[in-house]
Amino acid sequence: MIYGIGVDIEEVGRIKAVIKGRESFIERFFSKAERELFAEKRFNPETICGNFCSKEAFVKALGTGFRGITMKDIEVLRDELGSPYYQISGALAEKLKDKGFKWHLSLSHTAQTAVAFCIIEKE
Repeated sequence: MIYGIGVDIEEVGRIKAVIKGRESFIERFFSKAERELFAEKRFNPETICGNFCSKEAFVKALGTGFRGITMKDIEVLRDELGSPYYQISGALAEKLKDKGFKWHLSLSHTAQTAVAFCIIEKE
C-alpha cells in the first residue's frame, strides 16, 4: 500500500550559488558518505542539487517535514550501477523502526534543474 508520495524540484543555479566557496552548506546538510560521493563527482552542482531535492521529496512523502530530524538523517547514495537510493539513519531511523516502510527514489537532472520523486510504501 502506498503511504505517501513526494516530489521536489530545485534550480541547480541556486544550489551552485550557495555552495560556491561555502563548504559549510555541504557539511551542514550532507553526510560523510554523501560528501565522499560529491568528491568522486568533483562536486558537480547537479549531483548536489539532486541529493538536496531527494531529501525534500522524502519528507514530503513521509508527510512530516523535517520536524525532529535533520537532512543528514536521509542519505542519498548510489548503487554499483549509479542508481540513487535512500539510506536512513539517526533520529529518522529510530522514528521509522518497525513501521514496515519501504521507499523508492527516482532522480533526474539537467544543467538547470534537478527533480526527485519518492514513494513510500507501508506493508
